[in-house]
Amino acid sequence: MLSGGPSSTRDVERGPFLAPDVAVVGAGPVGLAIAWRCASRGLRVVVHDPAPGSGASHVAAGMLAPVAEAYFGEHELTGLLTASAARWPAFAAELTEATGADLGYRTEGTLLVGLTADDLAEARRLWAYQQGLGLPVTPLRPSELRDREPALA
Repeated sequence: MLSGGPSSTRDVERGPFLAPDVAVVGAGPVGLAIAWRCASRGLRVVVHDPAPGSGASHVAAGMLAPVAEAYFGEHELTGLLTASAARWPAFAAELTEATGADLGYRTEGTLLVGLTADDLAEARRLWAYQQGLGLPVTPLRPSELRDREPALA
């Protein structure tokens, strides 16, 4: 205990500053989302970050790709990924309404591109696995890929 400091959390709560209910370390997208949700539920929240927004979040892809990230033997993780992605549109709409900021949320999906015969064979194996889990997979011909992403060569 520091000399002259409060002897317990209860003393802090009675003083001029209330102790937080939740402390969040990191002011990236996940930390701020947690802090926002906790505060909206009436909890006292403090966010600790020496330089908010300066971490890896400014270079992150910012995409949710649960089907493209579903890999062999990861049934539980795949379930978590797809359930989380299904909840995102409502969360994004609520955040947009609360902040007035456009999040840039888009729903066109993820392209997995095979450049060689080996790539295509591995992609087909992965697609069969993903479809076996009931995930939406749509194989596309090269012309269909270029229609969706004209920069593909």
